[in-house]
Amino acid sequence: MPLHLKELALSVARCGELSGVDDAQLRGISHPCHKVVNAQARSGGQFQVPEAWAGNLAGSRVVFLSSNPAISAGNPEAKRLSKRVAEKYPTVEWDDAAIADFMVNRFNPDQGWVIDRKHLKVDGSRGSKEPYWGWIEKQTKALLGDDVTWYDEAVMTEVVHCKSNKEHGVLEASAHCASLHLDRILSAAPAGLLVVVGKPASSAFRAAYPEALATKDNFAVDGENGYPDPEHNILPMVIGRKKRLVCFLWHRGSWGKITDLKRLYPKDFHRLQEAAGQRV
Repeated sequence: MPLHLKELALSVARCGELSGVDDAQLRGISHPCHKVVNAQARSGGQFQVPEAWAGNLAGSRVVFLSSNPAISAGNPEAKRLSKRVAEKYPTVEWDDAAIADFMVNRFNPDQGWVIDRKHLKVDGSRGSKEPYWGWIEKQTKALLGDDVTWYDEAVMTEVVHCKSNKEHGVLEASAHCASLHLDRILSAAPAGLLVVVGKPASSAFRAAYPEALATKDNFAVDGENGYPDPEHNILPMVIGRKKRLVCFLWHRGSWGKITDLKRLYPKDFHRLQEAAGQRV
């Protein structure tokens, strides 16, 4: 594992803001990460560490940037058996080597963390295929061709790296978390295309790069025809010290929205393919 990737992954997973939240609370000071950090219990070593990224960061052609990861918890009452057992996901008690291996090599089939989009569970079983990853796979193959191995060509990361359900605490933490981690992660990605996924991610992205979006009032806004204006939603940017093409895409769970890149930008999809086809 390249040392710089290990160090980058651990700097996110062991983020100093976790203890900073406690320090701020003791001093009676409000901390932007308070809500998202406290969205999961932090006792007994079960706190799931912030997720740095998932996929091939160092070799990526396309980055999918969403809001924040959900807590990888099992629900004993779930109808589907695969949902009753939690994913084997790093907690604060794991050692650094294991955490770094998970973050960097999560989709490497030789490591066994994920096989065929199925999580390794805490009891050693496999879950069902992860729907969000299937959606990312579909978008990646539409951009680069059906013959590509999607997790070798794409990487998924977030504006806020701490886990919570239903984006709890994302609004408050997004600007601070992005200022700490976003540019560093994107600097390590050679992807020519960055896809900003969903409204919360778009708001945080605008807050992180206000000058680039200063004239793009309709970024992440559909026009009257139900399609976003490409002039405001497909734009070249220098981000992570590299010039790339950035575009917006509605999250797969967005009700009533077009959540497919090819359908959302029928006349400009070739531009997205060209950008994804080159590393920068």
